[in-house]
Amino acid sequence: MNVERKQFAYDRIARAIAAELTNSLWRSGDPLPSEIELASHFDVTRRTVRKALALIEKQGLIVKGRGRRTLYRGRVIDWSHDMVVDLPTAARRAGFRLSTRVLRIGEIGAGIGEARALGVPLGEPLGEICRLRLFDGKAVVQQRSMLPLDIALQIPSVELERRSLYELIRRRSGAGYLFIADEHFAPSHATEQEARLSGIEEGRPVLRVTRVVGETGRAVEYSNAILLAPYFRF
Repeated sequence: MNVERKQFAYDRIARAIAAELTNSLWRSGDPLPSEIELASHFDVTRRTVRKALALIEKQGLIVKGRGRRTLYRGRVIDWSHDMVVDLPTAARRAGFRLSTRVLRIGEIGAGIGEARALGVPLGEPLGEICRLRLFDGKAVVQQRSMLPLDIALQIPSVELERRSLYELIRRRSGAGYLFIADEHFAPSHATEQEARLSGIEEGRPVLRVTRVVGETGRAVEYSNAILLAPYFRF
């Protein structure tokens, strides 16, 4: 019975600490309270706390830092609302292995949404790039990017699976400083096309992010993305 009570205690404490770490204002590298402080807070022994921390470490939420201090690992990406940060860099910082599947590349005529976002006439030819982004093999973001055709034609499709689109825009089109000109977040549902491309059920609840990225004097990308997994903090 004593063993069962101890196991229940460190499982319970592990769940409590993990919930605190994922549902509050922790940032990667923040130190946790010491084992002594945690033992006092939860009214258990340090051995029980160590077992709880070992469970959380296996989940990837914490690591041991210098002096054996326990640090929050931060396996989430803090979304930037004012500066363009490419997803490969952000994923690497958070400890994820990012991979990309190019789902579709082609040319479309600007619809109402694209025309308004990019400031072009209805029906204007645009380049369309649709990608699925994966963290450690799990689908996280489906991203549809519409670009002015002169920029899109300079983006080599073979590089889209291993390089940031923003990096390619800068390198290939000579664009200077890129910034977020407009951005919206809204609860939404996966369309039939999005569901088919991502391998999810049509109508699944998702968070939709629409964004316009610009450089001086023009918009260079309008993206319409759906987030498929809770790896982002806004």
